[in-house]
Amino acid sequence: MADIGNIINSLKGISGSGNVFAQAIKLVKDANLTLEPGDFARSNMPAPMAAPIASDLWYLFGHNNFLAKYNSGIEGFNGDTYDYKPYLINELSFLDKLTGVKPLKVLRNLDQFAIVDKYAGYFNFKTEYAANGIYWVALMAFELINKDISFKYDSAAPTMYEKNDFVGYITFPVGQLGVMEVISLIQENDLSGYIFAGGEVPSVGGYEPQPADEIETDEIPVVDEPTFFPRQSQDGMCYGDHLIEKSYLVADEQLELLSARMDDPVWGVPYEEDVKPKMWMRYWIHKNDFIPVPGDFVGILCKPISVPSHLWWFQESTPFLYAGNWMETRTLTSGIITEITLEKDRTDGVNENVGDLYFIKIQGCEVAVLSSDFFKYAVGEKVAIVKIDGVAVNPATTSFSWLDQFTFKDALKVKEGQYNVMENYVIIPATFYIKK
Repeated sequence: MADIGNIINSLKGISGSGNVFAQAIKLVKDANLTLEPGDFARSNMPAPMAAPIASDLWYLFGHNNFLAKYNSGIEGFNGDTYDYKPYLINELSFLDKLTGVKPLKVLRNLDQFAIVDKYAGYFNFKTEYAANGIYWVALMAFELINKDISFKYDSAAPTMYEKNDFVGYITFPVGQLGVMEVISLIQENDLSGYIFAGGEVPSVGGYEPQPADEIETDEIPVVDEPTFFPRQSQDGMCYGDHLIEKSYLVADEQLELLSARMDDPVWGVPYEEDVKPKMWMRYWIHKNDFIPVPGDFVGILCKPISVPSHLWWFQESTPFLYAGNWMETRTLTSGIITEITLEKDRTDGVNENVGDLYFIKIQGCEVAVLSSDFFKYAVGEKVAIVKIDGVAVNPATTSFSWLDQFTFKDALKVKEGQYNVMENYVIIPATFYIKK
């Protein structure tokens, strides 16, 4: 039996009924064999084979799409066919630091695909699938609290900490473990560098911008023409803070694999969409953490196992961006300055044209805001922004979640010299704590 087991282990993931593999299975008559979690072989089938079960493809089961949230409302928008490439290039350009990383691609229009007989038209079949995959980033949920405030969507926290040590969490839907070799967390601030302005330009008080993360060669995503099976990549190498490693191992003790209240009718559908048969993976934010930097994009990378192979429908990079969201607090966000209109050139009439007017990308959308004072800022700097409406709520009596966060869309974008000044958003001369 040991020899048979070795043969099977050496051949697991091979599809078909090759002579050696088929003979090995026949030696164990009428037995069911587990080759890998989810892989199954049986001797009395017409063609013994190692085949992944459906849960191997859980990442292809799309839920609420972050990309659709920030593009819906555009004329002719259809979330199942929309081209999100311009948004990725213009609004999520910091991902370029991870050379070639792409979002998950899912299949939405299955009715378009013709049924082919045996091998006839296989290459057309493959090309058709590759061309029709839609970029899909699962909308990452989050919730933040102030002292003495309860979570709306609560669950049991990791036992190594006191519950009141946590000030928030992020969460996203996942399927069974064993499919992804690594699941990791990334932050825009780490990829783009900490370029916050502390006040005057050049900034006063000894503040120096922090450089972007150096990406190790082995952490650079594997990018090639879309293929039917996952690409080979070096074991264990994936950029970001690892949450899961080696397919099953919890790499971060602040991770809760499955919420203790999955059956709660309120928490069960926080996306306003049922994620079953998936469940939730939750990362708890400790009070000493440096996440989130208000206004940053926080994302989840998934690096699939490459052996044994499983169908993964022409993804464009390994790992790929699986989930994400812009992440603010009730009172604070941030943005990057793209243009400045000096006080002497202003004609908008807001605040009697006193002070320079700054055009800033918040959540990737360009808007016009004023400064709280006469500090000068430069194009390309990142600035802290206070949300006046959020301050008015203070002291907060409820948590702040992704459901409370304002969504900036194209409707607010600067177009042909016309704009709306966001009077409830004001630049302040502040920076945030960062990782060293």
